[in-house]
Amino acid sequence: MKIGSHSLSLPLIQGGMGVGVSLSSLAGNVAKKGAMGVISTAQIGFKKPSFLKDTKKANLEAIDEEIKRAKEISNNKGMVAVNVMVALSDYEQHVKQAVKRGVDAVISGAGLPLKLPEYVDEKTAIAPIVSSGKAARLILNKWKRQYNRTADFIVIEGYKAGGHLGFSTEELVDINSLNYDEEIKNIIECKKEYEKQYNKKIPVIVAGGIFDSADIAHALGLG
Repeated sequence: MKIGSHSLSLPLIQGGMGVGVSLSSLAGNVAKKGAMGVISTAQIGFKKPSFLKDTKKANLEAIDEEIKRAKEISNNKGMVAVNVMVALSDYEQHVKQAVKRGVDAVISGAGLPLKLPEYVDEKTAIAPIVSSGKAARLILNKWKRQYNRTADFIVIEGYKAGGHLGFSTEELVDINSLNYDEEIKNIIECKKEYEKQYNKKIPVIVAGGIFDSADIAHALGLG
């Protein structure tokens, strides 16, 4: 799988799980296998002695340290990425710190990452996490108009994914009525427009509800 200037020999992305689940050891070893390892920046500095006294500084220092260590573990294989939630109060600083340390990609959800291209350089791959075609179109339109840039890949989090998702209580109460396959198809159709405009492939990765080979085959069948 080609993502930006990088290639994954194993086309899998490890989820960015916080607090403290997805750090350098997990992400680095996933990347070492040729996949994409993802570090969550949510309260990432919790192990540092200065965390309670200066949380912001501890988190930024930990972002730097964890990416550096993950890169060393990966031995230049696969990709090392960060998951930075838009909902974080220090969202911009977290993204910029990760880019400064040389992270390969920034994945961003828990809100609409409308300003993400502003905080990265051209070498860093960027991906929004979306749960609807409407959100995908809104983000990609904004990136195109304001930054003349598009996504390098897109992550779709369906209603079975963990984390901060775009589903209402009413939808989840009647979960069996959700025909989410159609939403995935809508997002794929949306990104095709931008593939043509930017003359590049934009891989789509689905997250949530992938338990076995049948689930993988079903997702691949959707495109």
